[in-house]
Amino acid sequence: MEVPRVDGLKLGKRIGFGGCGRVYQAKDGQGEDCVVKFFDENAISQGLLEKMTQRLEIGGWPEGVMPVISADFDGERPLWVTPMVADVKEGADPLPRSLQMNLTEHPGESSWKLVRDLARALAGMHARRVAHGNLKPGNVFLSENGEPLVSDWTMGNLPGAKNFIFTDAVLYQAPEQLRDAAGYLEEAGYRWDVFSFGVLAFRLLTGKFPRCHDAFNIVAPASGETRKDGIQADLSKIAKNLEAQTEVTWPDQALNLLEARFREWIDRCLTLDPVKRPATMLEVAAGFDSVETQGIVDAEREALMDQRRHADRRGWRAVFFAGAAAAVAMVFGGLWQLTNSQLSKERGERSNDSQLLRFAGDAALIAKGNAETQLAEARQALNYERELSLARLEASRLIGDRLFAWAMEKGNRNLPPLDGRELRLKRLERYFQDFLTRTADIEALADERARVRLQLSEVSLAAGDAPGASKRLGEALAAWAALPMDAELKFRMATNSLLLALLRQSNADPEAGSAFIAARKALEDVPAAEVDSDRLNQLLAILDFHEAKFLAASGENTKALEQLMRATQTLNRIADQRPDAAILRSELAACYLSSATILEGMGSLGDAREVRALASVELVKLLKDKPEDFTLRLDLAGCYGAMAESAMLSGDIAGAESISKEAMKLLDRLVVEQPDNVEAVSRKASQLGLRAGIQRDRGLAAEAMKDYDEGIRMLEAIRASAPGDAMATYRLALLWWQKGRMLGMGGKRSEEIALIRKAKDLLGQLETDPASSGPRPEQLQSSGAYLLGDLGHALQLAKQKMEAVQAFTDAVALWENLLQSRPRSEEYSEGLAWCRQRLEDLK
Repeated sequence: MEVPRVDGLKLGKRIGFGGCGRVYQAKDGQGEDCVVKFFDENAISQGLLEKMTQRLEIGGWPEGVMPVISADFDGERPLWVTPMVADVKEGADPLPRSLQMNLTEHPGESSWKLVRDLARALAGMHARRVAHGNLKPGNVFLSENGEPLVSDWTMGNLPGAKNFIFTDAVLYQAPEQLRDAAGYLEEAGYRWDVFSFGVLAFRLLTGKFPRCHDAFNIVAPASGETRKDGIQADLSKIAKNLEAQTEVTWPDQALNLLEARFREWIDRCLTLDPVKRPATMLEVAAGFDSVETQGIVDAEREALMDQRRHADRRGWRAVFFAGAAAAVAMVFGGLWQLTNSQLSKERGERSNDSQLLRFAGDAALIAKGNAETQLAEARQALNYERELSLARLEASRLIGDRLFAWAMEKGNRNLPPLDGRELRLKRLERYFQDFLTRTADIEALADERARVRLQLSEVSLAAGDAPGASKRLGEALAAWAALPMDAELKFRMATNSLLLALLRQSNADPEAGSAFIAARKALEDVPAAEVDSDRLNQLLAILDFHEAKFLAASGENTKALEQLMRATQTLNRIADQRPDAAILRSELAACYLSSATILEGMGSLGDAREVRALASVELVKLLKDKPEDFTLRLDLAGCYGAMAESAMLSGDIAGAESISKEAMKLLDRLVVEQPDNVEAVSRKASQLGLRAGIQRDRGLAAEAMKDYDEGIRMLEAIRASAPGDAMATYRLALLWWQKGRMLGMGGKRSEEIALIRKAKDLLGQLETDPASSGPRPEQLQSSGAYLLGDLGHALQLAKQKMEAVQAFTDAVALWENLLQSRPRSEEYSEGLAWCRQRLEDLK
């Protein structure tokens, strides 16, 4: 089976499959291992899965739940991308670290801890209003530290799934779920999860199913296996068998009171009556916590009682010896008191003073120790908070940098909207907006809020939202105005300004001109010595190139050509230094082609032909790396075709024929590969017309007429299927005109006049309703002027004097208009003089 494709990921081989889809090993753009799961649309409820995934993601993934790196529910095949939780060895398939693969370790020393951790993970899901509904060992993965990660929620035996294939998940499901999966939509899924947790916990702690163990153990996959094929399950019968065994019996006695209390909670989870079960796993997790707390309290109370009993025994012994001492003291007391009363009084006073001093010293030492302990704890807490904050900030910056890389992934010319990543963009936008809301009053995070505003502007750029990107970029610049900016950050801001200008240009936005000016200022303000200077110069060249196209569209041909030449020189220099950078070659070829178009508009046909030759050289270099690239070959064929037409107009028939043959070789293959490609077919038809003209001048009338007819047939088919294609319509008018002239040479004057008039009407339609992708207005007017001259000449030969006068008069008017736009054009002057002479001859 062919490996599917996912933008931004390199997919490896399939490493698993189940009732809900197939799992593939993959690597992301940074070379990190991950997993892509393609879902079978008939085995899941796509809307339900998407909704519950979004609920879990908002606010950060709950502890113990497998995070979904990205998801796509709008593409051709719904999918998840999750981290790789497996042991990966060189040359071997990844070994998933799932609970199913490690069942032989339970019951064991870690079983109770795993049960409590699972309870907390499911409680985290229920807190987000998500019931799992598909709990089984194969859907619980273990991190490197042995912590559980719950995955594959809302799949399998749930409402919306058209095809259900047996999995061992049904062995853990409550009877009411087995009978009616639609209850999930009525929020019954929480109590289902409680029952499933009870079954899984019982099996982990005892190695057995709590009910129907003998039957279930036969159909359950063994440890180390993920599935058991060929099993047909009657869900209603399974439910009936479960209900036939009302009580659950543990195979041995609890080791202590604490374990007994934990077992009581698991017994509640396994209750067949859903009303008597805990309502959610939040209740179960809280119950487990209370058991642990009560166990600690009991242990502390028992320790205190032991201390009290020991103290009582010591007290009775002290009383006995105190009585004996009192009797002796009574005998000698009187004498001692008489002789030493004064001395005792003095010593007592000194002893009291000494004792007070000792107490004061001890108190001071204790206070000092407490203060030092509190200081150490405060420093430790502060260091922890600081490290945690730095880690979070670094993670936020990393997300922003990756987003920027995604936004630039296909080069700078078209600014793609991150194909297939609309959901990811929305999630990033929600994440950043939430960060701004939560930290609005924390002055210490001003720099991070400024960075987030920059990232939000990049989200808008990637989504193709020019107004939103402009507003957010302004907010980012304002936020950074009071903060220090290094060279890299300035470069990033400037690059975003350029992307905004390109986006506005692609949307035909009237603000594109001012956006280009702002982008140029931002790029020129970047200190070239502190950044990648080649990259900076490349962006400036790209700015020159695209701004030149904008200026040419506004009629500023001279300024546009000057900028294109500057961009071409820069790109040539960088391309020579970096011969492996294909994007540079592509931009360089585009510069040449745009320059040629402007030169033709200025009447410099020879220069245009030379520039196109340079463009063809760059395209040939690109084709060495991608010889089958359709677009590159089409661009090269267009270069050759335009060069052949220029050679024809300049009288170089041999050169035109040679170059046209190269164009036809490419176009013949392209049309076979993609017969519905309008541009390839249109260009081939144009070359057929050029070849027909060469054959006509050489006296090969039959061959010329055959090429004219073939070209016209192709273009008429395009016009019928795509009437809005202005360039194909223009080429069709030219072929009608050329065929008409040939018919006139053969004496078929009326047919010549009819075809030229037909071509004239078509050109008139294009002038009335010009298209942005069609010929330039000046090109239409010059073609119309030539055509009217030929029409007048044909009418004159047909003895239709009045119509001939009108045709030449119209041609004169067109040539005069053209001369006003370019007074020094020899071509326009000669065309006007010829038509005026013809008009004089008729008068």
